[in-house]
Amino acid sequence: MKKFVSVLLLGLLLFLAACSAGNPTPTVAPSEPVLELIKDDTVIALTMEELKALPSVEGLGGIMSSTGKITPPENYKGVLVTTLLEQLGGLSEDRSVEVIAEDGYSITFSPAQILEGNYITYDVSSGDEIETIGKLQTIIAYERNGEPLDADSEGQLRLVVIGESPLQVVDGHWSVKWVKQIKLKEAVEDWTVEFIGAISEPMDRATFESGAAPDCHMASWTDEEGHVWSGIPLYYLIGRVDDEVKHGDDAYRDDLAKAGYTIDVVATDGYTVTLDSFTVMRNDNIIIANLVDGQPLSGDDFPLRLVGSDLTKKQMIGGIAQVVINFEQEGEGAATEAPTEETPAGETPAVIGPADASVTFTGLVDAEKTLSMEDLEALGVVNTTVEHPKKGSMEVTGVPFSKLLAEVTIKPEATTVAFLASDGFSVDVPLADLEACEQCLLGWDEEMLRTYMPGFESSFWAKDLVRIEFK
Repeated sequence: MKKFVSVLLLGLLLFLAACSAGNPTPTVAPSEPVLELIKDDTVIALTMEELKALPSVEGLGGIMSSTGKITPPENYKGVLVTTLLEQLGGLSEDRSVEVIAEDGYSITFSPAQILEGNYITYDVSSGDEIETIGKLQTIIAYERNGEPLDADSEGQLRLVVIGESPLQVVDGHWSVKWVKQIKLKEAVEDWTVEFIGAISEPMDRATFESGAAPDCHMASWTDEEGHVWSGIPLYYLIGRVDDEVKHGDDAYRDDLAKAGYTIDVVATDGYTVTLDSFTVMRNDNIIIANLVDGQPLSGDDFPLRLVGSDLTKKQMIGGIAQVVINFEQEGEGAATEAPTEETPAGETPAVIGPADASVTFTGLVDAEKTLSMEDLEALGVVNTTVEHPKKGSMEVTGVPFSKLLAEVTIKPEATTVAFLASDGFSVDVPLADLEACEQCLLGWDEEMLRTYMPGFESSFWAKDLVRIEFK
């Protein structure tokens, strides 16, 4: 009996000790907010736990950077941006979505992108633009391949465009790291400006905003009234189209600028300002601006304006629709130099092509036909000098297209010839123009078949040719 009472008293003492104020139960501190949702004066802060409690989605997301580097798709998990915006009343057509990173970098998405997945997609292997495969969705991701994101390299949260296919990627500027805020703001109008030189490269709003970010190529100029104009130095943009290299340290060609060319900046009403390459070369004081006092341009200045301390007032043209490089020619006919005499069939060409190379004629022809390297050489090789629009004089070896076209029976309704490369690249040439070009060759180097097209823009000089289609 005494033993039973002792045990009972001991249990009572332990119970009282556990309930006393001097021994509180440990509690876990609440998480810090990781994301803010903003609309006008409304701010909603979400912790990681609250974010993960929302309905989640998963999908494949990959990017192509501004330098052309492709990061293949990986599996991301997160919350749809549309789901997050429901807490602010939802996304309507009169609002745009600004995504802001911890360092202040931001980019604005249109309703069509967030609601409909309206993004340009690229082939994961070649980087060529392709038709979108399946549906694209925009998410705030917190996991990649089942693991939390790397907080040091990309932050706890990242905006990712996800889809269903591992074969496509989107532009890298849409993939914002270290996401901190999502803001609903007045709708921003999308736009595209054409940049034309050795190649043509349209510039859309998002691409320009990405390049004009503070940690990228942003430059600014303050006018005499104190207004601050910001954007990208013109020469950076010229570097996208002065040759085939659009990005990277070697994109801008100093040698071409020193050789001399002119640049036409054309407004929507046709008014044109012409600058010379010597003035523009590496000049941070000649700017294509997209913002004034931190706001998008409007009125006659929309979407871009040419500004800077090295320009006169008359040269500061707004409403830019097109920027064109005019390369100077050395003389009439310089790009259409006649070939040298043909070497008789059977003689060794100046350049020996790859033994396994071949080209197939298809499309609007009576019968599809494939010519091997041996077949091509047997047609009668030309060793000659041609003038490339960017690279200058080139020694080349090949077969005139006039001989190649005679190898197939082309149907009367054919009007166009498509050159198709092994990586999916293609370019169309009017059949009449190709027939009239006596200097144009299907040629080769030691690695692949190529088209040598003097008198045509560089985009018609296809490499690794595998098929010629008549359309």
